[in-house]
Amino acid sequence: MMADEQSIESILIADCGAVITKLLLLERVEASYRFVAQAETLTTINPPWSDISAGVVHAIEEIEEITGRALYMRGQLITPREGPNGVDAFVAILSAPEPLRVVIAGLVREMSLESAYRAASGAYTRTEAMLSREGSLHSPQETWARSVRDLAPDVVLLVGGIDGGASRPVMELAEAIALAASMLEEDQRPRVLYAGNAQIRPNVTKLISDITSVEVVDNVHPTADTEHLGPTQRALETIYVNKRLNSTPGADTLRLWSRSELLPTATAFSRIVDFLWYRERNTDRGALGIDLGAATTSVAATFNERSYVTIYEQGIAYGPTDWVEEHGVDRLLRWIPEEVEDPQDIFDLLYNRELRPWTIPQEPQELLMEQAVAREILHSALDVAHPTWNAGKAQQYPTLMPRFDPILISGGGIVHLPRPGQALLIVLDGVQPVGISTILLDINRAAPALGAVAGIKPLAAASALEAGTLVSLGTVISPVGKARPGDTVLKMHIAYEDGGDLDVEARYGEIEIWPLLPGQKATLKLKPTRRFDVGMGPGRGGKIQAIGGVVGLVVDARGRPLSLPDDPDHRRRRLNRWIWDVGG
Repeated sequence: MMADEQSIESILIADCGAVITKLLLLERVEASYRFVAQAETLTTINPPWSDISAGVVHAIEEIEEITGRALYMRGQLITPREGPNGVDAFVAILSAPEPLRVVIAGLVREMSLESAYRAASGAYTRTEAMLSREGSLHSPQETWARSVRDLAPDVVLLVGGIDGGASRPVMELAEAIALAASMLEEDQRPRVLYAGNAQIRPNVTKLISDITSVEVVDNVHPTADTEHLGPTQRALETIYVNKRLNSTPGADTLRLWSRSELLPTATAFSRIVDFLWYRERNTDRGALGIDLGAATTSVAATFNERSYVTIYEQGIAYGPTDWVEEHGVDRLLRWIPEEVEDPQDIFDLLYNRELRPWTIPQEPQELLMEQAVAREILHSALDVAHPTWNAGKAQQYPTLMPRFDPILISGGGIVHLPRPGQALLIVLDGVQPVGISTILLDINRAAPALGAVAGIKPLAAASALEAGTLVSLGTVISPVGKARPGDTVLKMHIAYEDGGDLDVEARYGEIEIWPLLPGQKATLKLKPTRRFDVGMGPGRGGKIQAIGGVVGLVVDARGRPLSLPDDPDHRRRRLNRWIWDVGG
């Protein structure tokens, strides 16, 4: 196997998203691995093709034109290489298939049901309904059964009761699920995943197994104070791979070509976030990655060698209309730095984007709206992800983000923006990082692909990352604290490694940017005022090393949590000032 791995010098990676299929060719160039070609086509999972491999073949034809090499012949990918033609290996990742449709059933909404929802959010799922036993004196079994029957989900996730705790209410839910399954045609019956009271596993299995398939995993809430999501997340991912990925039309062709099993995109992306954490190994900080896709948003975080993945079921193209229905259009309007006379215009733009997800903004208002959507989707995805993390020492303030360094941003909704300052401002507004962070932009949207490469050639993935696949937007310092607008919150001495120094101040309510070019290094001496914390404790400063980026050295002195002015005119002036500050 080792010799086989060493022979891999060219790798073709297919990333099949909900809208776009990307193909990247990674090759060894002298001592390192680099991307030498990239192509994009529309994903062909839907009619008229209904074959996901067709889009991959279209992209292969583009790569052949770019490189002048033959990669595909007589209906087959040429692998391993034959002289100058073909590639040594092929891998594929997918987020195009529909998510699993899940119904969650449990007892207490604030305990097992919320834990089950967070566990389901770690896989490609869409929660169709949550059935609760809480607050009901009498068991509404017929209502539960009717709900499951009418929805006909792929999976019913049954939870409830700590280990050794409540049993009869859980069994009543199980009876309702069994009744619902019996009323459906055999091929429509949902799979049942039981993650509740361990004491009654045999009873639940005996009741349901004669009607539909049932799988048992560890309790999501084994004790009142303990949450255990990993086994449920892994079980749902396995079901997704078997029921969706492997059964996707054309997936059998990709599997035939591939060196490894087909991977969900979020799983591959999380491997890169793991790598970034292990590269730094800061036990008091985590590594964060956000992949803002067309249909879903993946959040991957790593703290102290433990990984967390959350898949938020809305993206930049598919989902904003549903998001507005749930949260209201005012949440979007507050980020638009110009007056919108008719909020219906926003709805029209969102609907058009959903109908034509492959398009890019043509008018300034479209671009502003899309950036507002990106901010709110990031914020909502983190709201779901944050409660699942055990951040340890990185979590200094319970209601704020943990300290992250680095923060990796991927996905066309941010990467394709006209100016890097726009991408940075979306991250600062949507994520609201605290302390000191390096913001990395995945300019080729290649991070998930490299996560797949890591499964067959870890050295190639690491080499490509180090070779400039990720571009630094800059070092960002985000002091935590409150003050009056214009008050000094931080004094800083910048000593550039290549000579020269600078003494600067940051004032509350502003975003300040000073020159620090990509790759340029500087020593920063930080002196926050006593009410502000830059990650070293309130009022405490010190020296840090910083590396520049395409935006520069940034101090976000707007406070945490970020608060926008209530007055519309004042708010729009402030937004325009921040956009100007970052060069957006």
